[in-house]
Amino acid sequence: MKNKNQSQLYFFYVGAFFILNVMNTYMLTIQGLNRYIAPFEHTFQGEINAILGNFGVLLIIVLIAFMFIRKARGRMIFLLIITLILNTFIFAMGVFNLYFGTAFSMSMISLINNPSDGFAGGAILLALEELFTYWRIVVFFPFIILLVGYFLTNRKEMKMIYFNVPLKHYFIGFFSSVLIMFVAIFSYFQQYKMILPVSAVESTFAVQNLGVYPYYLGEFIGTPFDVNLRTLLDLEDDEDLANAFQEYNKNQDEYINFFDGNTYSNRLTIDQAVDDLYIDDSIALGDSLQGILEGRNMVLVHIESMNHFLLENEYTNEKLVFYNQILNQSFVFNNFYNNVGMGVSSDAELAILTGLYPKGDSTLYWDYNDVKFDLNSLPKYFNTEGYYTEAIHGDQETFYNRDVVYPDLMEFDNFYSLEDFIDDGYNVEEGFIYDTTNNLTHISPWVSDYFLADTVSLVGSSLSAMNQSFMLFPITMMPHTPFDHDPNGVRTDEYPQYTNNLQNLTMKYINYADYYDETMKRFFLNENNEDQTLDNTVYIFYSDHGSGLKNGDLSKLYDRDLSIMEERKILQQIVSFIYVPGEEYIDLGDYQIRKGLLTGEQDLVRSEVDLYRTIIELFNLPVGSDAYYGVHGMSTEPTFALDNRLMDVVTDEVFFSMRNKVKTFPETTVVSEDVYDYIVRFKLLSDLIVSRATMQTQIDEAILRYYG
Repeated sequence: MKNKNQSQLYFFYVGAFFILNVMNTYMLTIQGLNRYIAPFEHTFQGEINAILGNFGVLLIIVLIAFMFIRKARGRMIFLLIITLILNTFIFAMGVFNLYFGTAFSMSMISLINNPSDGFAGGAILLALEELFTYWRIVVFFPFIILLVGYFLTNRKEMKMIYFNVPLKHYFIGFFSSVLIMFVAIFSYFQQYKMILPVSAVESTFAVQNLGVYPYYLGEFIGTPFDVNLRTLLDLEDDEDLANAFQEYNKNQDEYINFFDGNTYSNRLTIDQAVDDLYIDDSIALGDSLQGILEGRNMVLVHIESMNHFLLENEYTNEKLVFYNQILNQSFVFNNFYNNVGMGVSSDAELAILTGLYPKGDSTLYWDYNDVKFDLNSLPKYFNTEGYYTEAIHGDQETFYNRDVVYPDLMEFDNFYSLEDFIDDGYNVEEGFIYDTTNNLTHISPWVSDYFLADTVSLVGSSLSAMNQSFMLFPITMMPHTPFDHDPNGVRTDEYPQYTNNLQNLTMKYINYADYYDETMKRFFLNENNEDQTLDNTVYIFYSDHGSGLKNGDLSKLYDRDLSIMEERKILQQIVSFIYVPGEEYIDLGDYQIRKGLLTGEQDLVRSEVDLYRTIIELFNLPVGSDAYYGVHGMSTEPTFALDNRLMDVVTDEVFFSMRNKVKTFPETTVVSEDVYDYIVRFKLLSDLIVSRATMQTQIDEAILRYYG
């Protein structure tokens, strides 16, 4: 009787293994259990498919193991170990969602190539903290339950229970599992092609509609999950290419905008610009905005992780004193969004410097090692005009493969990195004394952004003294998740209204508001408040992406309950503005700043690819007939912004998810099929450009041949 009872417990144990580990996969696919993901709409077919797929993989593993392990106790130990491994894997994938908001795929593995100095420690602590602050410990419940079940059994009797199943039964079970897998894979591909065959969402769609275990098993053994874009888009020859891309090409004398049906041009005039645009007479060119900044130098500043909500929150906005002063003298984008994918900061650079969307599931900067892309870029155009171009970054030169990409792909004349700073005397261990009067030092694993700003002024002044026109591209390093290395330290009393109310990560981020303001000021004033603004120079600032604070604290910062979609919209909204300092000064008490020659505000949606076009036309760069796809930043032309990682879309009317278009903000807004299809097609065409080495050149030549 005891053996019979123990046998029943054994079979319950095996059944629990399958049920618990299949259920645990929903921690990666249901937003109600994981606020960090952006899932697709759950369908009956997809759910059944995923259950079959997950069960099929687990069954294959169990059958193979049970062929060699015949005693019940040994099998239970094996299932316990496998469950711990699977639970740890689910936890790790959840941590990946925490930082990237999408499911992991092998195409994203290149991220590990980046040096982790300064990030790893804080990131690991945050992940461990998540075990308890966000109850991630629940992903280990299957292991805990099976462990308890194991100790509740009579292990001596379990050791006596022996199974002698004929080998052919194992093979029947194995081939049945394989058949189940083939059915699941076929069903998955049919759904994927019909719903959203974009590579950026492939991993999330697959774990949801094929199953976590079969998808990652397929990734491990190299199963191709991609689709052929040219076949999908029905592009058979160069004429098809020209016709497809010309529909979206904005480098035309006349084109019709999809959203409002009005006619626009690649030569913006005053009557098609925003109403409050002010252009000083010293740079005005009559009715045209084309080339009003031609011949001036440019400093294009990449700001790390600055969300627009820092300017909207009354308490953080109080810390941004200089920011607000410089914005008053600038042309400001009030509704500006990122275009990043898995490459994050490097993807923002790609969008700004080339006007192209990243694919979203890989990092083009690292892909360049295998695919030698030939892309148009701002540095190339400025070089053609006789400018000296240089990128300046306080991190290691190998981060995001910049030491290869900057000279070879973007064609910067020079890249000045952490190693160069150190060679010229910068001491990372001792840090940088940014305030000698009060002996305040900034110590971090990278070059302080205070010193980066000073370096820009020094390099620009030296080039100006030689009458050398220049484009400088300084990339700031901080704040960066997990927001360590604040020179002002971790302070709990800076925002008393939020003390003990916000999570530590959020407090560290909003504490960085002071640093944002101080480093912004440093680009124009030295530590003694003396002017170090560069003459005849245009300053263009943009943030690469948001802070990633998907922990519920935004509702507290906004003092109201935010829906998940509104929260995602806020986190994708970043800052950007154009400052053209003149020679006249404005007295602000302790210091003076130069009056802006170009001011105004853009309230319509704009993103990083639009800034690329704006720079081209304001500086009248020699693009010829090369296609570009953004709208002018100062025009009244409507457009959309696309986050290429989550596939979220912002228009002037609505924010919605391409993964599930019924998910909108405002919630009552309905997305039309025409708008959805228009954006999906452009995304597929965009992915085609960055999927082959010479595709952009082929497209430009095709457009010139058939439309030139």
